[in-house]
Order: sequence, then structure tokens, then C-alpha cells
Amino acid sequence: MIRRKWSPVEIALGAGFFLALIGILTFYIWYQTEAVHLGIEMSRREADIKALQNDILRLELQKAALLSSGRVEKIAREKLGLVDPKMDEIIYKDGSVFR
Repeated sequence: MIRRKWSPVEIALGAGFFLALIGILTFYIWYQTEAVHLGIEMSRREADIKALQNDILRLELQKAALLSSGRVEKIAREKLGLVDPKMDEIIYKDGSVFR
């Protein structure tokens, strides 16, 4: 049996093919890994968005409760000591007084 000798061109082509195959496989694995990472990151961001939307809703409800006219009037009367104006204390924009 005679063993065939590899020429330098054949060795270079074989090495090039092997390196190209390794490069393609490396790129494919990197691509799949990045896709998984992006999917995980997207689900985290969606959870963050949902939590922020819940916070916004809670704060809007709290704002409505704090700005309710009954509560504002109660604070104005009890804590600030404000009272309704007398009829002669009301001055209109044109400068006339209500009588």
C-alpha cells in the first residue's frame, strides 16, 4: 500500500475549509446565544413596563383621591382656617363688588 503525499495547496485548502467551518459554527452558536439573551432581556423589559404601568395607575388613583374637592375643602377649613367669603368681600374681574 502506497501512502499518498499531501501537497501544500491541498493542506492549505483543507485548513481553510476547516477554519471556515469552525468560523461558521462559532457564528451560529453566538447568534443563537444572542437570540436567547435578547429574548430574556425582552421579557425582563416587558415585566418592567407592566410594573411601571401599575405604578402609574396607582399614582393616578392616589392623585385623584388627594385632589378630591371634599378633601381639599376639609383641609382648607380645618387646617388652614379658611372660611367662605362674605358677600361684600367678593370682587369681580371688572372691579365691581357683589351686593
